[in-house]
Amino acid sequence: MLIDLHAHSHLSKGCELDPRAVLERAALFGLDGVAFTETNTQDGCDELFEIGAKSKVKVFVGLELLTDRGQYLCFFPKPELAPEPVQMWGSNREKPWSAAECLPKVKALGAAIIAARPFDRDSVHPAMDYVRSLNVLSAVEGYNARVKQTANDLAVEAAEALKLPCTGGSDARSSLDEVGRGATFFKNPVATQAQLVAELLKGDFWPVMAGELPRLTRPGEAQAARKQGGGGNKRRRGRR
Repeated sequence: MLIDLHAHSHLSKGCELDPRAVLERAALFGLDGVAFTETNTQDGCDELFEIGAKSKVKVFVGLELLTDRGQYLCFFPKPELAPEPVQMWGSNREKPWSAAECLPKVKALGAAIIAARPFDRDSVHPAMDYVRSLNVLSAVEGYNARVKQTANDLAVEAAEALKLPCTGGSDARSSLDEVGRGATFFKNPVATQAQLVAELLKGDFWPVMAGELPRLTRPGEAQAARKQGGGGNKRRRGRR
């Protein structure tokens, strides 16, 4: 079963994608589900689940939590009952929320936590090697279609060091063309939000990449990607 575990809609600040259009695009790529991981909020999850009830592609809801030490995808069995981050930690306008404070709390609430794009230097406050010190993670995002392949490779190495599985996702937010470029292959069927969280905690899944690799700007990166067999319009499962 293929699920894009990292996508956005108009419910995320700075994103204008219609979730219905995202699902239609996902269906064209043969995806079975899409997880909408809106930035710092799950407000609107009722709207997303309602749309999903009328779609061939299943809808799941997560939370993309931005902290002072990286981004984290958080999935609750019942997102409609989970408190909003601003309710737990107040405003983050002056300074980002503390990963050391937030992640244990989210874990205690029953969420599965995935470190997203941890080595992406183009993101704000990337986790980098801090991710290797965390013991609350269920997985590491080993393939994010929006980041350089070298950053994805470092994420896979971190996952291997932590003995954790990797996920994949498109991180679609700017254009519908981004939908379908990354996903996660689940060994077992996932029909409900609760089943998704259970499978994420279980660990039987692998990242999948599709389409062209992210643009590489430094000569050494392009050569390394060719050696790894990257590129081309094809879909393949990544390393776990």
